[in-house]
Amino acid sequence: MARLAERLEAMGARRILVLSSPSRRFVDRVVDAIQALEPLAVTTVFDHARVHVPAEVVEAAERAFEAARPDTVVAVGGGSPIGLAKALRLSRQVRFAAVPTTYAGSEMTSIWGVTRGNEKTTGRDARVRPDLILYDPTLTATLPLPVTVQSLMNALAHPVSALSTASLAGDDRAAALAAAAALVRVMEDLLLAPTDLGLREDALRAASAAAGALDAGKAGVQHAAAHVLGGALGLDHAALHSVLLPQFIAHLRERDAPLVAELEAAIGCAPLEAHLHDLLTRAGAPPSFDALKVDGASVKKVLDAHPDLPAAMILDAQVGLRPNRARIELGPPPLAILSGPHPERARRVVLALHGRGAEAGGIVRRYTEIAGHDPDIAVIGLRADAGANRWYGVKYSEAGAGADAEVVAALARVDAALGALARSVPRAATVLAGFSQGACLALEYAARKGAGLAAVIAPCGARIGAPSEWRRGEDGSLAGMPILLGAGALDAWTAGERIEATAAWFRAAGAVVEVISNPGERHDIAPRQRLRARELVRGARAEPGPGGFGNTLESEAVAGALPRHQNSPRRPPLGLYAEQINGAAFTTRRSENLRTWCYRIRPASQRRVFAPLPHPRLGGGFAGRAPEINLAGWAPLPAPPAPADFIDGLVTVAGAGSAELRRGCAIHLYSANRDMDRRALYDADGDLLLIPVEGALTVLTELGPLDVAPGQIAIVPRGLCFSVLLAGPLARGYVGEVFGRHFQLPERGPVGANGLADPRHFRAPAAFYEDKLAPDFRIVGKLGGQLWEASQDHSPFDVVAWHGNYFPCRYDLADFSPMGSVRIDHPDPSVYTVLSAPLDEPGTNSLDLIVFPPRWDVALGTFRPPYFHRNPVSEINGIIRESSPPGSPFQPGCCFLTPSLTAHGPSRRAVERARGADDREADQPVPPGDSLWFQFETSLPLSLTPWADENRLPDWAATWGSHRSYFRQGGETG
Repeated sequence: MARLAERLEAMGARRILVLSSPSRRFVDRVVDAIQALEPLAVTTVFDHARVHVPAEVVEAAERAFEAARPDTVVAVGGGSPIGLAKALRLSRQVRFAAVPTTYAGSEMTSIWGVTRGNEKTTGRDARVRPDLILYDPTLTATLPLPVTVQSLMNALAHPVSALSTASLAGDDRAAALAAAAALVRVMEDLLLAPTDLGLREDALRAASAAAGALDAGKAGVQHAAAHVLGGALGLDHAALHSVLLPQFIAHLRERDAPLVAELEAAIGCAPLEAHLHDLLTRAGAPPSFDALKVDGASVKKVLDAHPDLPAAMILDAQVGLRPNRARIELGPPPLAILSGPHPERARRVVLALHGRGAEAGGIVRRYTEIAGHDPDIAVIGLRADAGANRWYGVKYSEAGAGADAEVVAALARVDAALGALARSVPRAATVLAGFSQGACLALEYAARKGAGLAAVIAPCGARIGAPSEWRRGEDGSLAGMPILLGAGALDAWTAGERIEATAAWFRAAGAVVEVISNPGERHDIAPRQRLRARELVRGARAEPGPGGFGNTLESEAVAGALPRHQNSPRRPPLGLYAEQINGAAFTTRRSENLRTWCYRIRPASQRRVFAPLPHPRLGGGFAGRAPEINLAGWAPLPAPPAPADFIDGLVTVAGAGSAELRRGCAIHLYSANRDMDRRALYDADGDLLLIPVEGALTVLTELGPLDVAPGQIAIVPRGLCFSVLLAGPLARGYVGEVFGRHFQLPERGPVGANGLADPRHFRAPAAFYEDKLAPDFRIVGKLGGQLWEASQDHSPFDVVAWHGNYFPCRYDLADFSPMGSVRIDHPDPSVYTVLSAPLDEPGTNSLDLIVFPPRWDVALGTFRPPYFHRNPVSEINGIIRESSPPGSPFQPGCCFLTPSLTAHGPSRRAVERARGADDREADQPVPPGDSLWFQFETSLPLSLTPWADENRLPDWAATWGSHRSYFRQGGETG
C-alpha cells in the first residue's frame, strides 16, 4: 500500500476519483495512502458500485466524474467497483488503477459488462485493462472464510470456463490447468489457516493467473449462465459462480469427460464436482440458490426466457445438489445419484431419501460416511420429481397426510426405485434409509410395502398421518426386520410421541425396533445413531475391541489398513496418514514406554489455531490455596439448568500439585444433558478416569467407541481426543485426573498371581472411523489447567486402524475380585485397589482408585464397620450405587473428603449397632448387597476449589455423630 502513491505519481496522476461499493472496505486506508504524497489529491469517493454494474450506477458515476474532473480512477474492492471503472474507461480517457480486495480477478481481463433492466451486456475491449494493479494480501486477510472460498470459486470458474470451450492451447492451456490446481490447493490451505498472509498472497497470485486464462480464451456456458442469472436476479457474482461451478463440472463430465479427467489429474482430487461442493460445505458457504434465498420460480422464469441455458445444471444448482460422477436410472427422471459400486456388483445397497430443503447428493454423502466408504456397498440417493428439495408439502403428522397426492406419488417413486434395484440386488440386501422428511417417507413405505428389506434407518422420522389411520400391523409381515428410529428429545420437527407410536406399530408388525434418541434439540443424525446405523448398513454387529491392560494391541476397521512390517511407510495402506501418539518420553524404559500408531484419513494437525476457552467451574490450579484439613461433603450435582455437555458440566472439587509441573491430581464431578456433538476434548495434562453414576455413556475416542454404564469405568489416556455421548436425558458422575505418571494396575504382592483387577477384563475400543465433513467441529484441549478451543472442518474420529499399548479402555467393576479377611480383623482398603497412578517415592501415589464392591463379610469377633483411622493419604469417597433412605446425605453422586491424617471413622449409629449386637449375631456371615462405593486416594494434601468451598454441605462432621465413652477400668468389655 505504501507504494501506491509513488506509482500513481509516476503515472502522472494528480486528481483522483476513488470508486468503491457501499461498504467502503479499505477506502479510508487507500485515500490516506494516496494523500500522504503531494501533489496527489482524492477529489471524490463514489461508493455506489453494485454487482453486475447496473446502467443507472454507471450514469451516476459519470456525473460524479464530470463534477470531479479527475485524471485517474482508482477502484478499490472486488468485481463491482473494478467493473464500474471499466465502464467509465470505455467512454473516457482516464488513467485506471485497480486495488483488488477479493479474488474476482476482473482487473486481469479485458472483459466488461453493464446491466440494463434484467439483461446484462458483456464484451471485450483492451481499453478496460487497468494501467496499474496493486495487490496487497492484507486487504484480503479479513475476508470471512465463506466469502473467501466463494471468491476463489469465482476465480476457479475462469480457467475451467476457458478450458471448456477448447479455446486454449499450448502454454495458455498449461497455465490454465496450473492456475486451477493452485486455486484448489490454496482453498484447502486457507480452510486451515484463513488469516495466513502467505496463503493470502498465494491466493491473489492464483486468482490473477486464473483471470489471465479467461482473458486468453473464450468463456463457456457457466459464464453465460452466471451473467444472465446475475443480471436478472441481482446475485453476488462470487456466490453465484460458487454455486454453479460444481454443477458445471458435472455438466461438463457428461459432455467432455476427458477434460474433467485432465482437470482432476492436475488438481489431484476426484470426483472434482463433489470435492468443490464439499469445499463450500467445509467453509460454511451457501451451496445452493435456495441457501442464497433465490426463489425457484424466479429462476424458472429466467430459464423460460433463455432456453439456450443448461436448465438441468441450473435446477441442480437451485437445490445445491452434491454431484457425483455416477448416476443411475431407477424409474422416472431425474437420474439418481450413485456412490460406490454399481448395484450389480454391490454386496449391499442403501437407497437413501433426503429431507425437506435438502438434496440427494447430500444424503448420499451422509450415508456413504455412515457406511464407512465401504467399497462393497452402493449408496443411491433417489431424487424427488423434477429434482425438488422436498417429497411432499403436507406435514407428516397431519390427519390424512398418508393419502395426500404428493405422498402417494413419492411412495410410488420409492416403489419404482426398489423395483428397479430388485433386478440387480436381492431385496434382502437392500437397506431403505432417510433423514427427516426422507425418514418419514422410508417408514411409511416400510409399513405398507417394506417386507423383505434388510433394514430401515430413519433418524428424525415417524410414520405419516395420524396413528388412528394406520392399518393394524399385527400380522407379523415385517418379522425380524431391523428398524432404527430416534431424534433429539427437544427436536422441534419430530415429536417424541410420534416416534414412540411408530415404534409400537412396527413392533406389533414383528419388526425389531431400536429407538436411539439423544438429549437436546439438534435435528441431525446423532453420533450414537451413526454408530448403530453402520452396523445395519453393513449387516453385522461391530467386533468387540481387543482386551488386556498394558498389552500391545491392534485393531483395524478395514482389512489391510494396518501396515504389517513397519510403522511409517512412505505410502501407508489405503492412502492413510501414519501418526504416532506417545504417552511417555521416547527414552523411557521399554517396560514403561507407551505409544500407539494410528492410520487415519487426515492428520490430527488439520485444525485452526487455539484460543482460550473460559470455564468458570473448572479448577485450573491449586497453588496459593491451602490444603483442606476438615472433613467435608458435597451433595450430588443437580441437573444442569441450561444445555450442557460433558465439558460444560464439569465441576472441579479438589486437587493437588500442578498440571504444569506434571505432578498431582484433580477430582471433578460432571452433570450433562447434551451430547458432545461436533465437539471433542483431549487432556494434555493427564489421564482421565470416568466413573458414571447416572446415565450410560458412549465415549467415542479416536481409537473407537466405548460404551460405559454405571458400574463401569473408562480410562482415557493423556492427549487422546474423545466425545461423551449420552444414552439418556441426564448423565452424572465423577472424573479423576492425574498429572504425572499414568494409571497402572497395582502390584499384587503376597496376594499372588490372581485376584483384584484382571488385565484381560480391560477392553480397548475396536477401530471406528468416519470420513465426515463437519464444519466448525470444535476441538477442546486442556493444557496447564486451562481449556483452549480450536475449530476444524471434519470429524476427528477418522482412525481406520491402530496398534500400540497406549489406548483408552473400559472396565466393569463387577469383574473385580476383592480380597478380604476370612477370619479376624479388617484388611486395609488398599486390597480393593483397582488402579494406581504412582508417584516417584515407593508406596506413594498421585491417585488410586479403590472400589468397595458387593462382597461377603465373614470376620469373627471383629468390629466390621470401617475402623477409626488417621491416614497420611487424602481420600475422596463417592457412591455409584446405594439404597439410601430419604434425607440421607449418602446418595449416589455425592462425595466427601477425608484429609490427610484428619481423624475419621464410622458413624455413631454404625458403632452402636456393631457394639450392641450379641456375639452370635455379630459373627453371622453377611452376604453381598448391591451397594457400590469407591474412593479416590492420593498421597498429596487436597485443596478445595472456590466452588467446593461455596457448596460444601454444612456441618459435615456432625453427619457422623458423637461417640460416647465405653471405658470401664477393671470392668468387662462393653
